[in-house]
Amino acid sequence: MMVAGSYDIIYIGFPVWWYTAPTIINTFIEAYGFEGKTVRFFATSGGSDVSGADKQFQAQYPAINWKPGKLLNGASKKTIEDWIKD
Repeated sequence: MMVAGSYDIIYIGFPVWWYTAPTIINTFIEAYGFEGKTVRFFATSGGSDVSGADKQFQAQYPAINWKPGKLLNGASKKTIEDWIKD
């Protein structure tokens, strides 16, 4: 089991469903309590972008230091590495 206290930066990945994260992602966030942590999320989508999920997370979990999400459809290894280093 992951213990959030062991990490400074948390990465969460999921498919975007109509501009938002699936409900199970909220359950995951609430179960592990990332308050005070930096969280970066990435997603895949058939047509939606991540702007809705960005807004949703900022509003629902203000005690988490959210970094802007990234859509990684077909991203190259270099694109992913550059995003992680940013």
